[in-house]
Amino acid sequence: MKFLDRDSYLIDFIGIYFLIICAFFTILRDMDIYYMYLILVIINGVVAIFAYIISVVTLSTAQEKIYKDLARIFGIVAVLKILFAIYVFDNLGHSTLNQEVQNQEVQMTVLNLAIQTILYTSFIYVYVNKKKNNIFNNVIHMIMILIPIMYILITWTNILPNMYVGGRYSIVKNILCIVLIMGYIYNLLHLEKLNDKFYNYKIVKDLRLMFLCRIGRILIMVFFGGVDFVDVGQKLLFINKLNCISLIILEFIHVYIVYTICFRDIIKRPNRHLYYNLLDEKEKLQKNIETLEVVNFNMEYYKIIYEQLLKNMPGGILISSNRKIMFANNKALELFNLKLDEKLINKSILDLVYEPERGKYTDILKSLNENDTDKKIIYTKFSYNGVVFDAEEIRFYENVHEKIFQVSIINNREDKIKLENAEKELELRDVMEKARDEVLSNISHEFKTPVNVIYSTVQIQDLNLQKGNYGSILEFNKIIKKNCNRLIRLINNFIDSTKLENNKLEFNLKCVNIVAIVEDITISVVNFAKSKNINIIFDTEEEELYCDIDVEQLERIILNILSNAIKYNKVNGNIDVVVKDKNEEVHIEVSDTGVGIPKDKVDIIFDRFERFDNKNAAIKEGSGIGLSIVKKLVDALGGKIEIKSEVDKGTTVRLIFKKSNSQNNLEQIYDMQHLEEKVNLEMSDIS
Repeated sequence: MKFLDRDSYLIDFIGIYFLIICAFFTILRDMDIYYMYLILVIINGVVAIFAYIISVVTLSTAQEKIYKDLARIFGIVAVLKILFAIYVFDNLGHSTLNQEVQNQEVQMTVLNLAIQTILYTSFIYVYVNKKKNNIFNNVIHMIMILIPIMYILITWTNILPNMYVGGRYSIVKNILCIVLIMGYIYNLLHLEKLNDKFYNYKIVKDLRLMFLCRIGRILIMVFFGGVDFVDVGQKLLFINKLNCISLIILEFIHVYIVYTICFRDIIKRPNRHLYYNLLDEKEKLQKNIETLEVVNFNMEYYKIIYEQLLKNMPGGILISSNRKIMFANNKALELFNLKLDEKLINKSILDLVYEPERGKYTDILKSLNENDTDKKIIYTKFSYNGVVFDAEEIRFYENVHEKIFQVSIINNREDKIKLENAEKELELRDVMEKARDEVLSNISHEFKTPVNVIYSTVQIQDLNLQKGNYGSILEFNKIIKKNCNRLIRLINNFIDSTKLENNKLEFNLKCVNIVAIVEDITISVVNFAKSKNINIIFDTEEEELYCDIDVEQLERIILNILSNAIKYNKVNGNIDVVVKDKNEEVHIEVSDTGVGIPKDKVDIIFDRFERFDNKNAAIKEGSGIGLSIVKKLVDALGGKIEIKSEVDKGTTVRLIFKKSNSQNNLEQIYDMQHLEEKVNLEMSDIS
C-alpha cells in the first residue's frame, strides 16, 4: 500500500509504459503504421484490463461503488478495442473481400463508439440524478449480452445497415455519429454535478478531457470515415495515414486519462480514504471503550442500588432460573426464619411448599405459560426450616436476553389478614366517629324542639299561677306531657338503635293471631288520623293468621309505619291497612295517598337518620331514625320489609312474616291501656 501513497510511482509507471511503446516502434519501425496502431490498441487494452482487475479487487474493500462502476466501464471498453484489433489483424490482406471487410470494420468501429457512449451516458445519468444503482447494473448486463450478438451479426450476416458501399461511407454512419456526439454533450453539461460524488475534483476534469477526446474520435469518423486497413489504392493512402496518426494521438491521451484515474482516484484515493476512516474509527472506538468503562461503572453502581432495593422490599421476593432459586431478599429470609440466603440458593421453590400441598402446587405450575408476562396469584402453604404458614404467591416470568426468570413475591396471608383487619378497624372507627358526630347533631336538633316547648309552657304556667289563672293548667299539662312523650320516644329510639347495632335487644316471641293485633293497632290510631282529616281503613282476607312474633316490637313497627303514613299524607288523604294470606307467609300492607318518596331515596330510606322532607307533607317533624329501627326490628323477627312509592301518588309499605308452625300457647289478651300509652308515645310528634 505504501507505493500507492506516492504520486512519483504513477509518473514512473507511465514513463516505463512509453519506453515500452517506443521500443516496440523501434523494433517494428519498418512495419506499416496501421500495424503500430493496432499493436498500441492491444497493449493499451491489456493494461486497462489489468488496471480494472486491480481496481475491482481494491474497491471490494474500499466499498466505493461509484469508482468501481467507472472501472467496469474502462474494462469493457478495453475488451471492445482488443476485439476490434484482433478482427482487423485477421482480415488484413483480404483484398478480394475489400468492400465487405471495410463495411464490417466501419460497423465495428461505430458499434464500439456507441457502446462507450451508452456506458458513459448511463453512468452520468444514474449518479447525477441519484437513481438506484441497479439501473446501471442492468445497462452493463445488457451491454455484455449485446456485444457478442452484435459481433456475430456483423461478421456472419448482412442484416445490419451498410455503412461503406461503393467506396463511400453511407449517411447512416453520419447520423449515428451525430447521435453519439449529442450523448457526450449531455455528459459534459452534467459532469459538474458529480463533484460531490468523488473524493478528488480532478477526476471530473479528467473525464471532461476524455469526453472531448471521444467527440474528436467521432468527428474523425464523420469527416474521414475511419482507417482504411484494407488496401484501397494510392489516392487515400496519405489521408489514411494522417487519420491513423490522429487516432494514435487520441489513443495516447485516452490511455493516459484511464491510467491517471485508475491509479490516482480509483485505487489510491479510496484506500487512502479508507486508511483515514480506519484512523477515525480507531479514535471513535477508543472513545467508545472509555464510554463503555464509564457505563460499566454506572451499571455496576445501579446494579448495587437495585439489588439493595430488592433486598429491602416489604414483600418476600424469590428469583429463580431453571427452577433453582438464585436470589432471596431479606423479607423472604424473615418469612422462613433464616439469617443467610445460602440455605435458599439453588433450592427449588417446590422444596419450600408444604408436602401435602406439593401435588396441587405442581399442577398449578404446569398450567402457567412462561411466555405469558401477566401476574398469577397462587394460594398455598409453605413449610421450611420449622416455619409453616399460609401464603399468597404472586408469580410472573421475565425474559432477559432469551433467558427465562421466575419471579415470586410471597406474602404471609396471616399478616395480610391482620393488616386488612387493622385497615377495616380503622375504617370502622372513622365511620363510627362520623356516625357519633351525626348522632350528636341529630340529638341536639331533635331534642331541642320538645325541650323548648316544655320550657316555654312551664314559663307560661308560672305567669298564669302568678295571675291566679288556673283554667289553662290542664291544657298546658297536655302539651308538656306530649313533648315529654316525644323526648321519651327519641330516647328509646336511640337506645334501641344502639342495642340493635350491638345485638343486645331481647325479644319475647309468642304465637299470636297477627290479624287481631294489626286490627287493634290500626283502630287505636284512628282518632289521630281524623284530627288530620285522614281516613284509615282496615281490611283482611282471613280473620286468623298466626305468627311467632314479639307483640311489643310488632306494635312498635306498625305504629311507626302508621305514624309516617299520617305525617307524610295529604289533607283528606286515605290510609289502607290490609292483611293478606300468602301461602306460608303473612303480608301486612300499609298504603297511603301521601307525597311519596323519590326513586333515588327509596333504596336509602332505611339508613340511619335518613329522612325525606316535602313541603306538601302534613307534618315535617321526625328524626329519621324510626324507619332504621323498623328495618332492624323486622330483620330481627325474621321478616322482610318492602317499599313501593311514587312521588305525589303515595307509598305502600309491605311487611312479610312467616306463619307459625305451631299454634300452642296462643295469647289473645291485650292490655288496651298499655297499647293506648304506646300509641300516645309513638304518635307524640303528631300535633
